[in-house]
Amino acid sequence: MRCLLCPLLLLCSLAGCGDDGGSAAAPAPGRVVALPAQRTSAEELATFCEVHPEGADAPAFAWPESLEGTTPGAASGWRWVNVWATWCRPCVEEMPRLEGFRERLAQAGTPVELVFLSADAEEEAVRTFLAEHPDHPTGPRVADTEALRAWLGGFGLDEGAPLPIHLFVDPAGKVRCARTAAITDDDYDSVATLLAP
Repeated sequence: MRCLLCPLLLLCSLAGCGDDGGSAAAPAPGRVVALPAQRTSAEELATFCEVHPEGADAPAFAWPESLEGTTPGAASGWRWVNVWATWCRPCVEEMPRLEGFRERLAQAGTPVELVFLSADAEEEAVRTFLAEHPDHPTGPRVADTEALRAWLGGFGLDEGAPLPIHLFVDPAGKVRCARTAAITDDDYDSVATLLAP
């Protein structure tokens, strides 16, 4: 008669389950070692940017029509355009952070021109806001809401995109990233990765 328990006893002895009262056997080493997944810079930018065109697909940057105020000339490096409005609380709250990012980037050897583009329909709203907040940066303003929506649509954003909006324009004048959300302290590395030479 064949022993049905023999294979089990052999397996048990190999696995160390027939302990003779001595020290417990060490667990068998695992065959798979799990490591936390590291996000690539492309994955990081894909989550940071809503629109992240590459190569020839990137649209050329041009200022919107019906722009009021002085527009910067051609950029010699990266340009970061922040579309904001006085009534947009996240816009106002993030402005000092954006200035701080610009300074940190410059100290790290990555200068970027930061331009604040107001989406306020009324010039008086901007004038009053700046009188109450003299430390806030100034910039041009797009008074025509329809022109602003069409302009943003040209960069792949929904025409009803909420403020704040961030456009990152490379030294060749191409929009490489468009984002419709406030920037937080945790976003510095994403911005630095985007602007890295």
